[in-house]
Amino acid sequence: MTSLPILPSDLLIEILSWLPAKSLVRFRRVSKYWKSLISNTTFAKLHLQRSPKHTHTLLTSSKKVYLNGYKDYYRVLTPYKVRPLLEHPSSILIKDECRRFNTRSDPIGSANGLVCMISDKYREFWVLFWNPTLRLTSKNSPSLIIPDVPHLGFGYDDSNDTYKVVAVFWDSTTQEMQGRVHCMGDNCWRKIIVCPTFPILLDYNQIGSFVSGNVNWLALHNSKFHEYEWENVTINQLAIFSLDLQKETCKYTLLPDGFSELPEDEPRLTVLRGCLCFYYDYMRTHFVLWEMREFGVQESWTRLVNVSYAHLQIKEPNGLLVPVCLSENGDVLMLANNNQNDVIKYNQRDNRIEYVELPNTIFDAHEHMQSLVLPRPCPN
Repeated sequence: MTSLPILPSDLLIEILSWLPAKSLVRFRRVSKYWKSLISNTTFAKLHLQRSPKHTHTLLTSSKKVYLNGYKDYYRVLTPYKVRPLLEHPSSILIKDECRRFNTRSDPIGSANGLVCMISDKYREFWVLFWNPTLRLTSKNSPSLIIPDVPHLGFGYDDSNDTYKVVAVFWDSTTQEMQGRVHCMGDNCWRKIIVCPTFPILLDYNQIGSFVSGNVNWLALHNSKFHEYEWENVTINQLAIFSLDLQKETCKYTLLPDGFSELPEDEPRLTVLRGCLCFYYDYMRTHFVLWEMREFGVQESWTRLVNVSYAHLQIKEPNGLLVPVCLSENGDVLMLANNNQNDVIKYNQRDNRIEYVELPNTIFDAHEHMQSLVLPRPCPN
């Protein structure tokens, strides 16, 4: 009997590194050698480099209530493939990919396939990291004890191959904003010493949007007070506050020139197609969405959507619509309507509206990719 030819290891690595992460997880069962190869951190980096640059998965989170003698809450995280979600939403859910967390765990972002979850108890906060593809979760980080609810951000510092969590909060003792950083695998949270002055970050933008190595929040600059009333804010005070995760330095980015009138409700930031987006309610009649096509370049702001609630078949908007995902060509946008079970599918090309019911109510959504990155730092 003739044995099958054995591929040289470098050729095997070359072939496997181009395959989808989910397939590679199954291929670990082929042999101990394959398992060792695919689980290697160097191979994981090579695979990540060769993975598609644009995210093709959306990780949604929803809150559920169940009765077990009393009311209790839990968090369900569900990955959706973006293309089927946009084209065939009735056949998108694979139930065994869902993950349930207790009520104190909330996702704050996803980077290179890792999802950062935060938990809290009596102003004590800690995070953990989770790779849904590998179904692996890290241990809890050291806790951060602070006097107020922080504004949070999560992202990747590619210069140091480090995943970082940022917490910005008001310190009532020093009467100023403070910043802390936790790197995955560290045993502490440290101060951001090169950002001595933080602006006032908006209440409804507590989770920062990670784009091009920066975590971004909407903020009020030139404000002397920690607390604010939205109706007293001027449009000249509003800007985007960006924290560079590599340098740990801060900067401001201006909003679109076409944003000339402050809306009644606070606007929001999100990430769609890998770009920073800014959206708001206009005059209680329209939903408006802008995209910054080149990060940090104010002139690159492009208005993608300006659609009336009447056209979206919404008589009275009850809260700001939330953009869920956007097609690569920008024609199709999905909007969550006030945490309902259905989302609005809006096709700009033909002005068509469709309501799509999803298995879980969307609480928020993060762009996500499948990867082999372990939820712990690489050994030196």
